[in-house]
This record gives sequence, C-alpha cells and structure tokens, in this order.
Amino acid sequence: MKKSVTVLGATGSVGHSTLKIIRENPDKFQVIGITANSNVTLLAKLAFEFMPKFVVISDLRLLSDLETRLAHVDIEILSGEEGLDFLASQKTDILIAAISGFAGFKPIFKAISVGTDIAIANKEALVAGGHLLMPLAKRKDVNILPIDSEHNAIFQCMMGQHWDDVENVTLTASGGPFLSITREDMHHIRPVKALKHPTWNMGAKISIDSATMMNKGLETIEAAWLFGIGREKVSAVIHPQSIMHGFVRFWDGTIISHMAPPDMKVPISHALAWPERLKIQTEKLDLTQTAGLEFIEINNEQFPCYDLAHQLIGEDPCYAVALNAANEIAVSLYLDNKLAFGDIYSLCIKTLDMIKIGSLDNYQSVIDYDSFARDISRSIVLSL
Repeated sequence: MKKSVTVLGATGSVGHSTLKIIRENPDKFQVIGITANSNVTLLAKLAFEFMPKFVVISDLRLLSDLETRLAHVDIEILSGEEGLDFLASQKTDILIAAISGFAGFKPIFKAISVGTDIAIANKEALVAGGHLLMPLAKRKDVNILPIDSEHNAIFQCMMGQHWDDVENVTLTASGGPFLSITREDMHHIRPVKALKHPTWNMGAKISIDSATMMNKGLETIEAAWLFGIGREKVSAVIHPQSIMHGFVRFWDGTIISHMAPPDMKVPISHALAWPERLKIQTEKLDLTQTAGLEFIEINNEQFPCYDLAHQLIGEDPCYAVALNAANEIAVSLYLDNKLAFGDIYSLCIKTLDMIKIGSLDNYQSVIDYDSFARDISRSIVLSL
C-alpha cells in the first residue's frame, strides 16, 4: 500500500528534493496535498503532475490566479493560513514540514494533533515550540523524523543504541561562506555574498543563518528537543567538506558517525521510508577519493550567533521564541539592505534583553509571544 504524503513547502528546496524521491518511487507514495507561499506557477505545475486532493497557496493575492490555472482539474484549492491549517489537519501517513520559519509551527501542531507522523525540516517550529510539540507527539504516538541532515545523522547513529550510554552528540557545520573572514570584515558584507553557500543550495533565510552560524545554534536547540538531551550533551563543530553530518560519542570512547553526500535526498528518503530504506539516485561517496576531512572548533567571537542560541538550551522557552522571532526580523531586514550583516546579532541580543517572561502553555500563547517579540525587534530597529 502506498504511503500518503502531504508536502508543506513543495516549491522550496526540501520540497523539490522530496518530490524527486516520490517521482523515483511512484509505487510507494501518493501525494495528498501540496503548498507554496507565492510560487503559483510551479505549484500549478506540480498539481498537474501529482494530482493531489488539496493545493494551498499561502499568498491570498494569488488565489484567483491558481484557480484559473487549475480550473479544469478535480483538486480542492485552499489559501492563506486557514487553508494551511485545514490541510495540516487532514490525516496522512506522513507530513513533510518544509515551510521556512515560525510559520511552520501551527500546521505542525495541527498535524501532530490528528496523529500524522512528521518529517521535519522546520527547525524554527521546534526552537520556539519544542516544549509543546514533543510532549504532544508522545501523547499522540506520533513519530517526529528529522530531515535536517545533521539531526537525521544523529537519529541514524542512535539506531539500536541507548541514550544512557551517550556522552555527547555533535552536529557538523560547513562554516558557511565566511569561514576565513573576521567578524569585523563581515560586518558590512552584502547579501549577494552571504547567499553564496559553499556546499548546499538552500533558500535565502537559511543561507543567511548559515553565514551567521545562527543556523547551527538553532539546530542545537532543535537537537535538544528531538533527542531529549541537555546543553552539555549537544554541540557543533565546523566540517567544511560536509561529508560527515553528525556523530555520537559514547561513554566507552566509541564514536559512531554518519557519512553521506551533501544531498538532501539522503535524509528525506530515510524519513519517507522509515523504518525501511529506499533506492534513490544520488552521488555515491568514494572513500578512497575522500581525503583531508577537517573538524574545526566554532569561534564564538567570529560567530557569536551560534553561542547565543546554544546557551538558551534548558532556559525558559520564552527566550528561544524571542530569539527566533528577532532573527527572522533581522534576516528579512538584512536581505532588504536595511540592516548590516553584523547587526543581525545585535538585534537578536537586544531583543532578548527587553522581553518579559510569560507562560507558554498552549500553541496560541506561543503564537502571541512570537508576535510580541517581533514588535520588540521592530522597535529596536528604529533606534539602530
């Protein structure tokens, strides 16, 4: 029987890789729903190809355009936040959570609530709401399968292992485009350079997060929630070759690592087929041609965003919500040439200094606190 799949963020890089895998395995998967933010042309093309039951366009201004393009096919067309929530609430075997940013939190919550397994690439949802999403998943007997390459690496390293035997886990980072540049020289660097990631082809937001190393800090928070571990048990190192994606050190001195080509199809295919594996078309590592693997400690002076995020593991969830909100505001402003690259960190830490701790005991309180933190961040921008 085919697995039913919903793909949130079908037109992004993770969605693109997911649908490539499904094309290669048409006998194993059936696409039930797909979404896009604003790429209506590609969304319509994918709708014709996969013929899902539901299609959602988040940008309400593009609804009529999508309806015109899909006028002669039997597909239910939805839009906006309500459409996204409705689709996420439709039970499927697995939902690919590939929407960028905090916008993915609510639909992931909805999907878990109806018992759908989640293949998660949206780290922001766990950063801001892991304290709600992970307990809910446990209550609903829902599997949260990581498809960020680093977290999927740790997941695979721990297959057949016991967390009581683990000393620590380490995520790897490419180092981004500015590994050899000082913090001072990075300060006024333009977005066109920050977007040129040396290894991965990613969206704009995650590319900037990689350049600041905020991405890796947020990923340590994500790992803490996914695996139920504390700050002292999770860290990251720079590995420019991006071949080893993560490793686990055990108390007996053993290290188990995960190696794979830098291709998102590898972790996505693992999550889609879990607990089985798929044959996929990807580059094969030739270890006889692999030499000079480097592992470099992250310099917190050079990349302060990493340490800022990592230090929030185990702290009140309000801090992580606020950091994520401030970072999204800062990156957006930077991409619009309204904020210096070096001021992304400044805006984030100033926001954390100004927040008030509140109770985040349901998903609406998390959404409201995110809005509160964004308002603070925007007020700071005016004074930068």
